[in-house]
Amino acid sequence: YTRTCAWLTENPSLIETRKKDWCDVKLNIYGIDYVIHEKCPEACDKCPPPPPKPCVNSPIYWHDSTGEEYTCDWYAGGESCTIWGNSFPMYGKTANQACCACGGGCENAPADFRDSCGKDCDWYAATASRCKSHGHRFRNNGYVANEACCVCKGGKK
Repeated sequence: YTRTCAWLTENPSLIETRKKDWCDVKLNIYGIDYVIHEKCPEACDKCPPPPPKPCVNSPIYWHDSTGEEYTCDWYAGGESCTIWGNSFPMYGKTANQACCACGGGCENAPADFRDSCGKDCDWYAATASRCKSHGHRFRNNGYVANEACCVCKGGKK
């Protein structure tokens, strides 16, 4: 009987027992050492966590209504988000809505967006007029920059 990665999880009533009994077993096949969970990370719940999604402060140059020095970077220090994060809105948002450090911000969606000319969201962010001039053009994989890039008021809030 051949035991495969699928074998570990094919019988719902035996999944936990099989994982416990087999995932840390070491084998030597043709002179090569293996640990089952290295060959079957999904079945053994040993997959690395996905990388964090990049977050963009939205709007990028946000600061609160009390002054330009109170940016998202300022809020990232200490307990500022907790204490002041729902106060002092600017550009229609508080720090808790605008700043990644406070749990707000925006994610470019899709994260790896490139328009049909190969330009990514960083290209659009480099010059303020690019979203207005080009953001509605050059659709790629169903998106234009105005829909995909936070800097162009798109993305996932």
